[in-house]
Amino acid sequence: MNETSFGGGWMFVLVILVVLFGMGGFGGYGNNATTAGFATIADVNSIINNQSLQNSLNSALVSSNNNNYETSQLINQQSLAMMNQNNSNLINAIQGFNSTNQAIAMGFASVNQNLSELGYRMDRCCCDIKTTLLENRLQDTQIQLQNAQNVAVNAQQSQYLLSQLGSFVPTGVV
Repeated sequence: MNETSFGGGWMFVLVILVVLFGMGGFGGYGNNATTAGFATIADVNSIINNQSLQNSLNSALVSSNNNNYETSQLINQQSLAMMNQNNSNLINAIQGFNSTNQAIAMGFASVNQNLSELGYRMDRCCCDIKTTLLENRLQDTQIQLQNAQNVAVNAQQSQYLLSQLGSFVPTGVV
């Protein structure tokens, strides 16, 4: 490769010459730029302004897209936080219900135990009352029997004494 002091830029020089002297027939150098097909300063300014406007619009679009993305990320994070809080609240509620159920179950177990104990005590109480009534009845019957036996013994003794004395006639009685 042969390189010159332009660093292989012969193509560059050629392009400059074509631009300076026109694209066809090299006849546009001294002519009016508009009639020769070249861009005027107004055209260049218009293109630059249009490009600036396009860049601004693209920047606004990118910024809007970034804002939309950031907003959606914030919404996702907020939704996740709310879902986590909701899950935590549900777990706490379930644990509360479980504690309440356990307390109720333990309370009913205690009530059942107390009812069983009460039934046992009532049964014992009834048995004790029946036993006491029967004992009192037996004691009353035994007292009546003892009294009847005493009456019978007294009657026998009186009969025996009277039979031993014979006939007794009181004096002074006519």
